[in-house]
Amino acid sequence: MQNTIQTSVKNDVQVIDCRGFDEATMHLFLAPGPNPYRDTEEFLFDCEMRADEMPRFVRRALLEFQVHSNAEGILLLKGLPIDPGLYYVPTPADASRSPEKRTYVSERCLAMVGSRLGHLVSYLQEKNGDLFQNLAPVRENETVQVSSSSKVRLQFHRETVFHPYPPDFLLLFCLRPDHDRVAETTYASIARALPLLSEEHQNLLFQPLYRTGIDYSFGSPQSGKLSDRVLPVLYGRRNDPFLNYDEDLMEATTPEATAALNALQEAIAQVYRGVKLDTGDLLCIDNRRTVHGRSSFVPRYDGRDRWLQRSFVVRDLGLSAVDRLPGERIIRTQF
Repeated sequence: MQNTIQTSVKNDVQVIDCRGFDEATMHLFLAPGPNPYRDTEEFLFDCEMRADEMPRFVRRALLEFQVHSNAEGILLLKGLPIDPGLYYVPTPADASRSPEKRTYVSERCLAMVGSRLGHLVSYLQEKNGDLFQNLAPVRENETVQVSSSSKVRLQFHRETVFHPYPPDFLLLFCLRPDHDRVAETTYASIARALPLLSEEHQNLLFQPLYRTGIDYSFGSPQSGKLSDRVLPVLYGRRNDPFLNYDEDLMEATTPEATAALNALQEAIAQVYRGVKLDTGDLLCIDNRRTVHGRSSFVPRYDGRDRWLQRSFVVRDLGLSAVDRLPGERIIRTQF
């Protein structure tokens, strides 16, 4: 069977259909290799070499997304292979590393795709510094603004907006959808929201008039600890800016800046979209241009709940070198 990879745009989402992979391409993802948790660097190098052999359509789409992004700031790969026997592996009850998942196909998908966008990194405070992080509902976090919540809408945010070295791209790989298949990963790009903002509000958002709280997982469970950084919400080119935004944790330092921040919140509410991820779907989010969230859903805590894996990608490893140990991908910035 020949590869029949197709790229298309459906409901404003750029999609790469991977369901036509031939046997040789499937082997790139399924063939055993180094252990990603024990031999991390060897695993990443092996995945990068394998990624060189992915079909041209896939490599081209990822390259274009890395260089130019797109209007929505997301790219969806559908139908990637998953671990054999994953059906019988329960969703991790506490969203930590799964002791029963002993193959690494999903990690390899994340690392191969991520290598076309940049370099995988992790953060010491996030899931014990794992490069590949399980996202699953946790009962005690049902209504908290964290990735393990479920019964509350996860508000729009740029990943680790408070951090001096935020990821350029966020990868979400679906191992298992929720029972009712209602959970949506929501997203909104500044390219869509910007035309709804007045020039006055845009001018204010380009000024360093905003502070953001530090994420719960980074040691601020009541979100009371503010970052020392005062930053603009918009930065870069005036007509095609990048975006710093956290609906839950960000606040303005003046009444005028507050009005501009509220206007942005309203614009995002008008332009946001959602995508329901299914098993084998890998969503790439441009963390510089697009904020994301998640709709609510009802977990059952029966071992079959929604299960995603997440990875972070930076374009330049050198920027965070001062806060990493030599030869390590864990960013150790303290807060």
